[in-house]
Amino acid sequence: MAIQTTALESKLDSLEQKADQYDTRTNTAARVNKAEEHLTELNQALNKLEDSLDVFEQQVGILTEVFGRSLPSKATSARDKARSITGVSQDDVLDMIDESGQSLSNHIDEIRETREDVNDARRFINEHLKEIQRRQLDDANTAESIQKIVGEDPDAMGTISRYRSFVRSILNPNGSVSSLKSQWRGLEKAFENLDTDWKGFQRRHSLSDQTIEDLKTLSEEGQVDLDDLSDTSVNEMLNVPELRSTIKVSL
Repeated sequence: MAIQTTALESKLDSLEQKADQYDTRTNTAARVNKAEEHLTELNQALNKLEDSLDVFEQQVGILTEVFGRSLPSKATSARDKARSITGVSQDDVLDMIDESGQSLSNHIDEIRETREDVNDARRFINEHLKEIQRRQLDDANTAESIQKIVGEDPDAMGTISRYRSFVRSILNPNGSVSSLKSQWRGLEKAFENLDTDWKGFQRRHSLSDQTIEDLKTLSEEGQVDLDDLSDTSVNEMLNVPELRSTIKVSL
C-alpha cells in the first residue's frame, strides 16, 4: 500500500511539473509576442517621427539659412526633443522590454507626442515662411509694375519671373538647403539691381508723391488721361529717360 501511495504521489508530481513547464512556455511565448508587437509599433512611430523631422529640418534651414531669420524658441524646443528621442540606443530599447512591457509602451507614446510637437512647430515655421513669401511676392509685383512703365526689359522681366517662381516654391521646395541658399543669393543679387519699389524709384529720379501715384495708375490701367495729370507730373515723367522713351501721348 505504501508503494502504491508513493507511486501516486510521484505521478502527481510529474504531472505538476509538466503543467508548470507548459505554463512557463505559454507565458514566455505570450511575452515574446507582446514584445514583438511593441517593437513593430516602435519602429513605425520612429519612422513617422523621422519623416516629420526631415521635413521640419528643411523648413528650418530655409527660414534660417536661406532667408537669415532666427529660429523661434518653440521650434528649437521641438527639434531638441525630437533629436533626443531619436538618439535612444538599441540597448536602451531592449532594457525597456520588461515583463509588463509598460516601459516600452510609454516610450512609444512619448515618440508619438514628440511627433505632434514637431508637426506643430512645422506649422509654426510655415506661417513665418508664408509671411516672407507674401512680402517677397509683393516686391516682385512692384518691380513688374515699374518695368511696365519703363519698357519691360527682357532681362529684368526674366529676373522677376525667376525670383517669383523661387519664392512661390519655398513651402514645397526641391533640393537641399545649401542649393536653395545658393539659388536665392544669385536671384537676390540680380533682383537688387532692378527698381523693386516705388519709393526707391521716386528717390532715384527725384519724383513727387503725386507723380508716383500717377505712375502707379498708369502701370495698373495701361493709360491715363492727360487732363488728370498736373503739369508737374507730366514734366517730371518726361525728365526720366526710361519714361520718356516708353510713355505715349494720344490726342
